[in-house]
Amino acid sequence: MQINEYFIIDNQSYICTYADDNAIIAYPTYSYTQVKETNLGIVAFLFAENKRIVFDFKNDQNFKLTQEYDFTYLLDFLIEGKNFIEDYNKKQDIVRVKPLQSQIATLMSEKQNLQVQITQLQNVVNSLALKKQQQVEISNLEQDLINKKFQTKQLSEKLNIRMNDFVSRITMINPNSAKSRIQNQLSYKLGQAMIVNSKSFLGYIRMPFVLSYIKDKHKQEQKNYQEKIKKDPSLKLPPLEDYPDYKEALKEKECLTYKLGEALIKANKTWYKGGYVKMLFEIGKLKREYKNKKI
Repeated sequence: MQINEYFIIDNQSYICTYADDNAIIAYPTYSYTQVKETNLGIVAFLFAENKRIVFDFKNDQNFKLTQEYDFTYLLDFLIEGKNFIEDYNKKQDIVRVKPLQSQIATLMSEKQNLQVQITQLQNVVNSLALKKQQQVEISNLEQDLINKKFQTKQLSEKLNIRMNDFVSRITMINPNSAKSRIQNQLSYKLGQAMIVNSKSFLGYIRMPFVLSYIKDKHKQEQKNYQEKIKKDPSLKLPPLEDYPDYKEALKEKECLTYKLGEALIKANKTWYKGGYVKMLFEIGKLKREYKNKKI
């Protein structure tokens, strides 16, 4: 640095630093306060050698701010204020959430009640649907029974027979005889009808209708009997063992008439397993057995 002329140092004089050829004002040169605090003076720069000055600061060097610029005392106040605000917000959250929790609990209870009501209504609907289906099935069965009776009546008229006259020949119940009660069982009635109708070609034709009629009539008689004893238990018939002719009546269960009816009932229950085919062999076997007994 060369100074050839006198120059004046005043408040408009600055010390500049250079970085990448750009001048940066560092300090005003004529400032008592700055000179006092930084030990920086113009004389020191005038006598400095013409080389780069490197200021090396340690990273762990502690700096102490002057009281004028030390605002650390505000930190405790800010922290305390922050804690106060957070505590206040927590309390306010509890106050705000409590009514909401009550509303949520009420809504959940209402939801559960509605779900229970929906389940109950669904059960009622399913029950009504089931009852409706059962009623339809019963109506169909009743209509089918009516149709069968009508068809039987029509066929009977065509064949010049009267069904009631034919059925009247089948033994009816005698409450004072075990033999009569066995003869009034469905097995005996069906077997008797099979024997009567097997004596002619015309009988074979009308046999299925006659057997169906006897079965339906017997079912209705049993239903009427159960209704009567339900209203008046005294009308209930005594056990077969109490009749004086019980032992004699048991022979009726071993006769051909009763066995034929039993074979037909069994075949009807297992028709899908070839029950009717088995019945034909069973009838042939029964005929041979009773033929041998007569011999």
